[in-house]
Amino acid sequence: MFSGAVSVRIKSEQQILVARLKARWLAEKVGFDKLNSGVLSTLISEMARQVLAQAKSGRIDVVSVRDKMKTGITIMAFIEQVKKEVFDKKIFDKRKIIKRINFQNLAAKHIIDDYRTFPSDNREVILQITKWI
Repeated sequence: MFSGAVSVRIKSEQQILVARLKARWLAEKVGFDKLNSGVLSTLISEMARQVLAQAKSGRIDVVSVRDKMKTGITIMAFIEQVKKEVFDKKIFDKRKIIKRINFQNLAAKHIIDDYRTFPSDNREVILQITKWI
């Protein structure tokens, strides 16, 4: 089984496109079909745009993961140098993310299997999403 990781610093819209392309490539190498790879890249766009909305900079890491008999992809959004005095964690609510993305297919409703937010302080927040094959 293929395993790997990609990381893209997010400071502009162009870097969002780079993150999408690299994540799609990794997802297909791990075993995701083209439909779910595309859905994951759309999810990355949404996460990266929220990074730009909340912070001056950030990073998107996409990692292949294994757990016993499962294989999947974990996406982590690192939000650095938060713009606001108090970080708005509500924008990263799982239901709101899915609603904002406005998917047209049934597979997208189940794209997020595991969702976690790890706030460390006002300087960095980590959002982690995992999708299993």
